[in-house]
Amino acid sequence: MAVQIVRHASGAVPAGDELQLMARAVECFGRVTLLVPSTSERDVCRRAAADAHLGIGLDIVTPTAWIEGLWELLGDGRRLCTNLQRQLLIADTLYARDERELAPLRANPGTVRMLARMAKDLLPFAEGAKGPADAATRVVLSLLDVYGARLRDRGLIEPAQAAVLLADAVADLAPACARCAIVRDVTTLPAHLVRLLAQVGRAGSVQVLLRASQQVWEEEVARAFSQMGCTVERTLELGGAEDADGAATRALSFLEVAGPHARARAYADELASLLLSAPAGESGGAKTAVVACARPAELFDELAGYLAARGIASSVTRFSRFSQTVVGQQFAALSDVVSRMKAAQEGQVADGAWWPAPELTDWLYAPVSGADAALARGFDKKIRSNRALGVEGVLRELQSVQSRAGSARRKLADDHPLRRVPAVCSEVVQFIWQDRPVSAFKSMLSAIEALPASSFGTRDGRCRQATERAMAERAVDVLMNEARSLDVSQAVATKILDGLCTASRERAASASFEGEVGTVVFMTLADAAVLEPASVDAVLLADVDVTSYPLSHEEGPVVTLGSALGADAAVLEPAARLRDQAERSICASRGPVALARVSHDRQAKDRYPAALWTELLALRGGDEAPVEKTGEGDVAGDFDPAGTGTARVERVLCLPPQRLGVSAVPYLVLMRRTEDGALVPRQFSASQIESYVGCPLCWFVSSRVRPSMIDAGFTNMEKGNFVHDVMDRFHEEVRERGMRRVTPENLRASLALLDEVFAAVRAEHARGKTASSAALVALSPTEQAQIDDILPQLRRVVRYEADALAPFSPEYLEYSFNGLGVDYAGWPLGGRIDRVDVDAEGRAVVIDYKHRSDANPFKLKDPTVPLKKTGEVPADDPRWLPEHTQTLIYGQALRRALGLDVRGALYFSTKGKVAMRGAVSSELAEEEAGDGRVPGLRDGFPAVQAGGTMDFDALLDRVEAGIAERLGELRAGRIAAAADPLTSCYHNHPLGFERRDA
Repeated sequence: MAVQIVRHASGAVPAGDELQLMARAVECFGRVTLLVPSTSERDVCRRAAADAHLGIGLDIVTPTAWIEGLWELLGDGRRLCTNLQRQLLIADTLYARDERELAPLRANPGTVRMLARMAKDLLPFAEGAKGPADAATRVVLSLLDVYGARLRDRGLIEPAQAAVLLADAVADLAPACARCAIVRDVTTLPAHLVRLLAQVGRAGSVQVLLRASQQVWEEEVARAFSQMGCTVERTLELGGAEDADGAATRALSFLEVAGPHARARAYADELASLLLSAPAGESGGAKTAVVACARPAELFDELAGYLAARGIASSVTRFSRFSQTVVGQQFAALSDVVSRMKAAQEGQVADGAWWPAPELTDWLYAPVSGADAALARGFDKKIRSNRALGVEGVLRELQSVQSRAGSARRKLADDHPLRRVPAVCSEVVQFIWQDRPVSAFKSMLSAIEALPASSFGTRDGRCRQATERAMAERAVDVLMNEARSLDVSQAVATKILDGLCTASRERAASASFEGEVGTVVFMTLADAAVLEPASVDAVLLADVDVTSYPLSHEEGPVVTLGSALGADAAVLEPAARLRDQAERSICASRGPVALARVSHDRQAKDRYPAALWTELLALRGGDEAPVEKTGEGDVAGDFDPAGTGTARVERVLCLPPQRLGVSAVPYLVLMRRTEDGALVPRQFSASQIESYVGCPLCWFVSSRVRPSMIDAGFTNMEKGNFVHDVMDRFHEEVRERGMRRVTPENLRASLALLDEVFAAVRAEHARGKTASSAALVALSPTEQAQIDDILPQLRRVVRYEADALAPFSPEYLEYSFNGLGVDYAGWPLGGRIDRVDVDAEGRAVVIDYKHRSDANPFKLKDPTVPLKKTGEVPADDPRWLPEHTQTLIYGQALRRALGLDVRGALYFSTKGKVAMRGAVSSELAEEEAGDGRVPGLRDGFPAVQAGGTMDFDALLDRVEAGIAERLGELRAGRIAAAADPLTSCYHNHPLGFERRDA
């Protein structure tokens, strides 16, 4: 006998000569097997066979079910391995190997999926095979050998292995149940199936049915069977059903949408038009349309509201993978962060590998945790603002959240929907920590069952809740029963949970319409292809572009290994498969058919049409064919699901950039109420004033918009806080030990004291204890090394102090102005100054630490001295102010608050080249090296030798007058950017201040 390739013209349903062919085969062989690719097509063919009275002699099954049935009759007693069992055993085999033995492979879920595909199709050819010499192939073959042994130990066998063994049994026994097979629409013939069919063909008859769109596959099918030693006949050709229509004869319409913003509205309008123009059915009931696309659930989510607004119901079968559910996403995220936290606790990685643990916050926000949003926000703020909490501290805080949530629930009324919802946020993490995934899933399941459906969504909450429940139950079943039956540990079984999938049927409709216009069913193109001809009223093929329907052939390690083993599969090329599916989908409509696509993505880049679109368009006349095009010009209309055009649309003219409305100006200056009830401005610190004077826009962004990160960092700010704390503690200790200040005589003792203070402050910061705004906490060896580098820098600072300002000694450390009631430039002044040094005569110098390497930007020269380059006198500009005014502001305030004779306002650079720079009166400017004044600062006030006339007191008064003018502009609402932007401005100016009309 031979293998026959039969050409036929039937559609999705067997008809005409094709049914007669099957009837003759039943009459000749008594029992015939019809192989179809899916259970959906199986059901369609069974109905057609029943209508044709073919009886029980025709068995219609999928290839896997056929192999399973034959194996039950002719096999050796082993059970066929299921997909889940395959993945479990592959994972157990992979994760049992040492990493060095696996190289260059790695143990991860992706490798498990790759090996599972190889085992499914290639195991009988890979066992015992000697592959190419490359290391990856050797490792793969060794893993497949071990997997095959594990199958045998458990009494299991791969369907591919069973097919090869059955081929030998058929050759020896020629059983009646395997003497005739007809292959219909099976577009992939793996090597083991070809071998089995070839033996059936030798013993009886095998017929491969190909319709016109599949005939490009004829040569490859013939070659595959010829290589097995079969005679292939290609002479038989059948007719189709008398009423079968081809896609080429259908009246097709084409819709091209310019961009994704208009897609939902355009598709909804097109579907409404298709249903309206479709002829009424015999029953006169609601019409039905089918939308065939690559991702039906996603399109359903986008179109359901638009269709409901038009009185059209819609439905879809949603397939949810483990990683697409809340249960799966949270379990994977928690498993990952817990593994990193455990590694950090054991010293294998630094704490920076898990902190700030955003996965835990996301878990608290998830409804299945039993917590709520308020607790999640509080937890997130606490964790992110404290790098010193550590693993134990975070777990304690998580337990505290669970306790508080449980306590709050118990106080609710008995009829409250959340009264009986358990808080499981901490116990789930603990179960995962203890490697008890079943207990973790059971805890999440208890919360899912107790939660109201609205917790999962107002529109589709019940569907999503059912999906989450089904997924949690399925995960528990896999870990408790499936894995245990195969002797696979739960830890390994969790690695393959991403392969789990649940199906749910969803329907959306509008309650405001008395009678539905029709129903739209969303499905894939493959599902639409098995619909019976003329079974629906209209068909829309949506998103017909190359992204949805690529023409690339499958490539990768599975195909490569199959070629190396001589076990290539015969696969229908993608273009022919899509053409065939599209033709059958089109024939499913008894009314209009349309193709739709979006021509550009959100970045306005071209999205090219699929070959299917181009071919069908060519049948309608090519470039001259009518294509309806919809643009994105009606922005408001595209936002309106009903598309009625009744939505109120306003054009709003925005204010010019960097200008506030009248109602917003009062909020620029925050007010407080005094004891006598008067409203006065809140205190401004010198740094805030300096920020506004430097650039009003930057001040507005940083002080009013405040787009700051909530994470505690390891930046220059935290390092500066650390330096401040060390120097403050150091000078306090200097005074307590009877040393007035650092001098050349006590320098050695001072440096030893600095080392002690540095170690103590470092330990306090590591625990999160600091008087500053943020502690410097190292979470990695690199950050620890950066802290180590600060000590040598501070030792240079102490050496510098020994020769600077000899008559002065630190008198006021971290001095606060908040309670002094001092006004500056007519505004209440707050904040604190790092240090004030005072001498025996009552003269004072204000010092502000700056943890930066260059002190030169803080230099200030007498503004009455003409500039060398231009000859201009800066003081002649009535709006002149120095760039840095912080120490000058506090210097003026000290004159009023404490009556000190302030003679200097300095910035002390504590990094790189240590130096003091700023403004001092002329008696403190250095005249010669080592004279006990300010080393390196030679320009004082007034700069007499250069012709300057402004003394230090006049400088303080001039600065205060200029700042008073600027603060008056602040009260008036000015927040425009500085005319000459500072370096820091480039961080704030791009934050959305280019406004457009809306």
